[in-house]
Amino acid sequence: MAERATPSHEEHDDEPPSSEQPESGAQPPAAFRPGTYVVQVPKNQIYRVPPPENALIAERHRNPTGNNEENSNNNNRRCGCCSLCSCLSSLLIVLLIVLGLIAGIISVLLGPKDPTFYVERVVFKAKSRSPEHDITLRAKNPNKFAGILYKKGGVASLSFRQQEIGRGNYPTFFQDHTNSTVFGIVFHGSNEIMLPREIEKSMKSHKAKVQVSFSLKMDVMARMRIGILKSGSMKFSVACDLTVDTLAKDTRVLAQKCHTKRRLR
Repeated sequence: MAERATPSHEEHDDEPPSSEQPESGAQPPAAFRPGTYVVQVPKNQIYRVPPPENALIAERHRNPTGNNEENSNNNNRRCGCCSLCSCLSSLLIVLLIVLGLIAGIISVLLGPKDPTFYVERVVFKAKSRSPEHDITLRAKNPNKFAGILYKKGGVASLSFRQQEIGRGNYPTFFQDHTNSTVFGIVFHGSNEIMLPREIEKSMKSHKAKVQVSFSLKMDVMARMRIGILKSGSMKFSVACDLTVDTLAKDTRVLAQKCHTKRRLR
């Protein structure tokens, strides 16, 4: 009888192992137990550390409510800063306007234009006891905003060739801005002072007119006024040189020249 050959170990080893395991003998995968693991990553696969801004962005995505509150707080802060800046700007503009008004009022009160004067008419009255000379003048206020308050204490004098022939008082009145006022001054002479012959001759001459020249001086106390605001007292010194055709009837002023100087007191 033929003998049954048993496979050798060499033949068994030459056969490749089967990749498929029998289903009956399959074991479930082992579960990982909790613990500490060390993961080794190749050096060429290590990534750079992310910037801190990424953490803020991630936090915003995780907590949108907090972001909204933060944005609202930032908006409120911005609105508060804007309102504060607008208030400061408005206050600065108002302050500049007030300072400009104050500067304008001070410049008007302390640096006004001087009034101008003109002689309108001259009338000589020959009286034995107290001769009187009536002179009508016109005062013009050139200031656009300030009125002039002429106070008491103003005096005037009339002279002929540096000889005083009469004195009078300047009237008290208020003159509005850019206004002209006509007023009269009565010059009273003295019996002790004899009138010059030229004046007597011109007063008595009816046919041939005799021209006469005079000098008129006035010291006027005044104040500038804008509404309820008033400047300090000031003194206007006025000097006029005038020439008339005659001292008889219908006297006409042929020439005149007046100057005004202001002095603060």
